Amino acid sequence: MAPRGPDFNEPDLASIIETLPPASVHALPFGVIRLDRKGQVIFYSETERRSSGYDQEAISRSFFTEIAPCMNNAKFRGRIDQALAAGTLDISFSFTGDFSDPDRELDVRVQSATDGGCWIFIRRL
Repeated sequence: MAPRGPDFNEPDLASIIETLPPASVHALPFGVIRLDRKGQVIFYSETERRSSGYDQEAISRSFFTEIAPCMNNAKFRGRIDQALAAGTLDISFSFTGDFSDPDRELDVRVQSATDGGCWIFIRRL
């Protein structure tokens, strides 16, 4: 039996993800996206690619302007920006809207990455 990956609700999910090899992160049952401090994608999991329907190259692109402009709003990016301004980036929220389905419900977690930037975890309901 293959080892089970971390659960979406793990309190320290980002630090767990950072210890895993990329193949293990790609195989998780939820989407995983890593942004640098400028919002450029530096990791985009295969699960996220399949689940979202985004089939173009994501690495080195601006997540909020080039890949997911539907999430460049107060309800998604605004929550991340507010948490960053407060100095803590460990938030969870629900969001309605996805690349291919504007009515799809998402569970979202965003946590700081150890070397700056953030991890975005998306579970589709």
